[in-house]
Amino acid sequence: MFMTSTPLTLVSLSPSEIDPVPADVRAVIDLFATHLAKVTFPDVDAGSLRKQADEVRAEAKAIAQARDALAAAEAKAESRLTALTEATARAIAYARIYGQAHPDRRAILDAVTALDAPIEAPVTSLKRRGRPPKQRAGNAELFVQPQIENQ
Repeated sequence: MFMTSTPLTLVSLSPSEIDPVPADVRAVIDLFATHLAKVTFPDVDAGSLRKQADEVRAEAKAIAQARDALAAAEAKAESRLTALTEATARAIAYARIYGQAHPDRRAILDAVTALDAPIEAPVTSLKRRGRPPKQRAGNAELFVQPQIENQ
């Protein structure tokens, strides 16, 4: 027994978006939307295939939004870590000045001196997205004179 179904509209994608539905699957959907438009099989017709394709596209869009949210959260965490690192560098400078101004509190200056190594942001599991920065040669390498051999 053949049944007709009401066609569903496909989710339109902007040219910059890649359709997550494979081309061969889209071809089957097109076949059912054109040549087999008035034919239905148990659980399979043009409308049900379009609906499932739309669901796949919606999930792909949700994944993209989740990735964008993750990237924003990572950037915010990295920014806050940078601010904390800068604040701790200032804190050490203030503590050093305080320790030098109060020689009777030698333990403070000793503790600050023990922290003399420059504070750097710790290596975290945060991943930087995008292209890696260009590696630049140091100034010394830029101005090296070529060696001429005497013959």
